[in-house]
Amino acid sequence: MKMATELALKKISEAEVLLSRIDDLDKMGVKGSTKLRKRIKSEINFLNKGLKKGSELKEEHVLCSNLGQLGALYEVASQAPQVVGVLRNFSSDLLEKIVVDVVAESGKQWIKVILRCPKALHLLYIMGGRKGVKPLDEVAEEFLIMADQHPVFYSVPKVVFWFFSGVSEGLACSLEELGVLVKGKRIPDGDLGIPDFTVEDSESEFSDSIIESEDENLADENIYKRVKEIDKISSDEDCDVTLQNATSKSETLLHFNNVESFNQCVPLAISNNNESQIQKEMAGATTQGPSSGNDLHCVAIGRETIKKINLDVTALIAYVSSTTNGGAHFIFADKALTEQAEWERKNAVKIALDKYFQGCELLVCQEALDHFLEIINTIGGPQEKKRTQEFVSRLTVVPGEDVFKDKIKIGGKVRKLSRIIFGTSQAYKAITVTSNRGFVRSAEQQGIKPVVLYHEARALTEMKEGTATILEDE
Repeated sequence: MKMATELALKKISEAEVLLSRIDDLDKMGVKGSTKLRKRIKSEINFLNKGLKKGSELKEEHVLCSNLGQLGALYEVASQAPQVVGVLRNFSSDLLEKIVVDVVAESGKQWIKVILRCPKALHLLYIMGGRKGVKPLDEVAEEFLIMADQHPVFYSVPKVVFWFFSGVSEGLACSLEELGVLVKGKRIPDGDLGIPDFTVEDSESEFSDSIIESEDENLADENIYKRVKEIDKISSDEDCDVTLQNATSKSETLLHFNNVESFNQCVPLAISNNNESQIQKEMAGATTQGPSSGNDLHCVAIGRETIKKINLDVTALIAYVSSTTNGGAHFIFADKALTEQAEWERKNAVKIALDKYFQGCELLVCQEALDHFLEIINTIGGPQEKKRTQEFVSRLTVVPGEDVFKDKIKIGGKVRKLSRIIFGTSQAYKAITVTSNRGFVRSAEQQGIKPVVLYHEARALTEMKEGTATILEDE
């Protein structure tokens, strides 16, 4: 009991430190950090509840804690490139929900953090699973299928399995053959101390392994009981601590026979050496170079990712507007135009748009161009019309493609023209440059996630300058 109490107090202390470090993820705007914090608090509550029961607290209760896994997850998330989420749920019509531990590279890299001992993982692999628990090669197949269903900027996210405690050569090779990027120390299969089940005269060793497996079954029963207890403690309806399915959860539950093996294999407080190793591994896992920085990017993306730009009417107007072409020093009768001029003085939209356009083919669908020209001819000034002629000559005009006709309903923020514009982007695998956030939100609510780069809205103002007040130099 004393050993169990000391171990529990140690883990609680380390968990409190980990909680304070989650604030770093909040500052980075990482989605899911709140869920991670709730997971850690649930583990702390479980251990505190055990401490209150006194003699009922056993070492195996503490050893079943997921704090080691959560600590490893944080370490990877804090150092991976361009992390946008942790513990993110993904689902599709083909598969049940999976949980991606760390979503990095602005969504283009899915990292699964695995802390379980290499021997246990290898046994699951060579035996094809056990008691409904899938081996990691099967889990990997589901991750790859799910990633294929959730492209980011028309690219399938790269699946990375990061083994914190190492991985057997056999399992690592199997995962790589499937297309998974494997990170972590590799251990020769022969060094795991597992009998070769393919050898005919290994009957005695096989019997021993069965006995060992039966012992693990008892540990599994304790784990399942503990998980149910955590489920009662947690108030988070979306918390994935419970074994909702064996696909992605059971491999994160740890099996250890004693405190010594636990401390050797699962340190919650990650050392500086481990941090350096993570940085090296993450550098190797990065699939592309640094992103082009820009305050107006909806997400950070690599320059080579963008090949085609599809222009919304909002982008066409913003590019030729007098406000974005030196006419921002006015106070207009219209308050909205005055605000746009003020924003332009602080954040020049045309400069941002030119950065977007650099090295890209600029597309515009015929329907968007027709609507834009109608607006220009109605309220555009002489210089705005001149800039329009010059700009349109740079564009590739394509037929509109209403590919979302059966998926996005017209109404509210969704107009047919907008649906055609965004559908054209989908058809040509282009990125839509737009300020129409309303359409994007409505589309997402209907299950469609458009690929977009946002810009601030600007109106045509040249014809309004005659009644405006020139802003004196500040």
